[in-house]
Amino acid sequence: MTSEKKVVQRYPPPAEDEPPAPSFRQALVGYGSILAALVLIGVLIGLLMRVLR
Repeated sequence: MTSEKKVVQRYPPPAEDEPPAPSFRQALVGYGSILAALVLIGVLIGLLMRVLR
C-alpha cells in the first residue's frame, strides 16, 4: 500500500451578496412580455386554425 498524501483544495465560502430583487417595473416588464408572447401565440394559432380549416 502506498501512503499518498491527499490534496484537498479549500475554496473560500460563497459570497453572501445575492442579487437584489427586481424592482416592480422590471417585474412588470418581464411578466408582461411573457404574457404578451403567450397571447400572441394564441392569436396566431387561432388565425391558422381559421385559415387552414
